[in-house]
Amino acid sequence: MLDIDWEKAEASISGEVLSAAVEALQDVLGVEHVKSLPGDVDVLSRSTLPQSRRPSAVVYPSTAEEVAAVVGIARRYGIPLWPCSRGRNWGYGSATPVVGGSVVVVLERMDRILEVNDELAYAVVEPGVTYRQLRNHLEAKHPELWCDCTDGTPQGSVIGNALDRGLGTTHYADHFATLCGLEVVLPTGEIVRTGGGVPGCKTWHTHKWGVGPYAEGLFSQSSLGIVVKAGVWLMPRPEAFVSFTFDLARPETLPELVDIIRDLALTGVVTSAVHLINDVVSLAVMSQYTPDQLRRFSRLPEEELAPMRAHFGIARWSFGGGLQGRRAFVRAAKRELRRRLAPLGRLVFVDDRTIGLVRRLLVWRQNPLWRGPVDWAVRAASGKSPEMLAAAPEIHDVLKGVPSDYFVRHAYFKSPLPKPRDAHPDRDGCGLIWFAPIVPMTGSHVRFMVDLCEAEFKAFDFDFYVALLIQNPRSMIVLTAIFFLKDDPVQCDRAAALYGSLSRKTADAGYQSYRVSTAGMTTLSEKNPEFFEMMSRIRRAIDPDGVLAPGKYGFR
Repeated sequence: MLDIDWEKAEASISGEVLSAAVEALQDVLGVEHVKSLPGDVDVLSRSTLPQSRRPSAVVYPSTAEEVAAVVGIARRYGIPLWPCSRGRNWGYGSATPVVGGSVVVVLERMDRILEVNDELAYAVVEPGVTYRQLRNHLEAKHPELWCDCTDGTPQGSVIGNALDRGLGTTHYADHFATLCGLEVVLPTGEIVRTGGGVPGCKTWHTHKWGVGPYAEGLFSQSSLGIVVKAGVWLMPRPEAFVSFTFDLARPETLPELVDIIRDLALTGVVTSAVHLINDVVSLAVMSQYTPDQLRRFSRLPEEELAPMRAHFGIARWSFGGGLQGRRAFVRAAKRELRRRLAPLGRLVFVDDRTIGLVRRLLVWRQNPLWRGPVDWAVRAASGKSPEMLAAAPEIHDVLKGVPSDYFVRHAYFKSPLPKPRDAHPDRDGCGLIWFAPIVPMTGSHVRFMVDLCEAEFKAFDFDFYVALLIQNPRSMIVLTAIFFLKDDPVQCDRAAALYGSLSRKTADAGYQSYRVSTAGMTTLSEKNPEFFEMMSRIRRAIDPDGVLAPGKYGFR
């Protein structure tokens, strides 16, 4: 097993051993695909977390065989590996490892779309394939199929997000549930297929369970293998689609709204993902701290938030989703949503024709002569700002599974830099940590967790950003974001302390996280030692040298 100081999460590797390993990796991958110079490694070591572990090198294999060769070299020299698909896991640690000194294995060169099956609605892709790449490929060559996406970067990996159990926007939002049939490089260097995927197996990408024990879950949020190929289910283009938004009139009715959403999900009226967000989420997308606010505040007080909400027409709580399917179903679902939600606030439905009109208004608004009349008409008709009008097409499209850069803008809420067109929070030094406990989807559980987290954010003097996401009709993710100034050591320390306090207090209250950043992985085993010991025995059997992603999700 590797010699690792778990108090510091650092691997003990001599310079001579590392040099020999780098030379061996260069022989296999080519010099240009092995980065070990300090300047190159420093650039690839950035993340939005307060602190990140620095790798010793970064490698870029292009085939499963090259991945297997990298694993073999790591075992030979006793060097830990940290695989990632594209390193865009912003807010969770990006490409940085749990154990410092690891060699990061970036799979972005493995970016082939190997197959699209129109009849059975699935694709087979490599881990470097992005949401934008897959969507563009489908629109160009398979227009009757849609894929899901996240509301994060379009350059994120389809497979990488699914293996970390990320959520999307359509009724295929549970991304791991849509994976079927994996090809995996084990820590021994062997290449295996899950789900009974022997050569010639006709159901490798259609029958998720295979025969015998279900193994695909072993490679999700784990360090038991490197997935180099996967089937991903797609959806037929629906006959009808509308998106909707809802503004809650009175914040105190949030628990009632959660119970209604649960019932709509359980009965199949709402099948898409739902993002129920507070005002700070909306403001983080639409706006950001002014230079004066950055100097004066670590947390915006109500007297600053109130005029910002009024300017944009933002409610304290709002949510959106999509309805898709046969026209008759969409009509019936709209009627039910109106019946259930109208007493609590303002519900608006939007179709493609409406979005076409909005796009024309946005073009007219570019003309100084038309800007005033358009702005007046938008506020009079909707109570929203023109900036919110510009968001409408982005919201509508992402709910159809069309990836967008627009929503990554939230990461710059507390940045001294203006929101860029090509958002890259790691590059631009943004401070962001996601913390995401999951609760049973009842109004009482959600209210308890929101209150607990909000009190902690207030105690540590940070803005309370929270989005409530349907993970399934019975569970809701309480996704919070800690925004801090990355160049302020005091804020960095307080952000790390807030993350630790949230982790302890939610676990003590009986709630687990749905996903964890690298900053919180080493302590996970303390919360369920029996389970982690069982998984550690499996890990030791598969990876006796402990080279693959030590510390990932608590497994050493």
